[in-house]
Amino acid sequence: MTAAATSTSRRKVVLAAVLLISLAVAKRSGALEQVWGLLTGHNIPVSGAPVAATHGKLSEHNLEWLKTQQPQQQAEFLLGAAINHDEGATNAIAALVDGWHGHLRRTKKWQDLEMTALYSNDLRVRAAAIEVNLAVNNLDKTDEQVSRLIEGAE
Repeated sequence: MTAAATSTSRRKVVLAAVLLISLAVAKRSGALEQVWGLLTGHNIPVSGAPVAATHGKLSEHNLEWLKTQQPQQQAEFLLGAAINHDEGATNAIAALVDGWHGHLRRTKKWQDLEMTALYSNDLRVRAAAIEVNLAVNNLDKTDEQVSRLIEGAE
């Protein structure tokens, strides 16, 4: 074995020993458990200040897949993503909702999503649910439509 190979082997052994000693010290002091608890969310208390969750983002893959789906699946997928606070979901609903009028139906899945969205703490999600609801009921946002609804209610 050459001197360079021996030196590299010694460095690896020393590095491994330092790593093991560091882990042993961290374990003994409780620091390892604290860090693990923070990383896994197990140390988040039920009471206290709100802890923000990470939010997803609609991927290019999701957006490409969405283009291949029928309006019903698009609306349900995007409202679910909006409920989960996925970045871009409410914008995608706003961009597509006009094309959904007359193509959506009230399903059990839609009703569950709608109820969840209407009670969201994010007002954009509530607004998106209302927009999709108008599309499900094929209602336009016009003065004439409002007048027809009022006349029908009387």
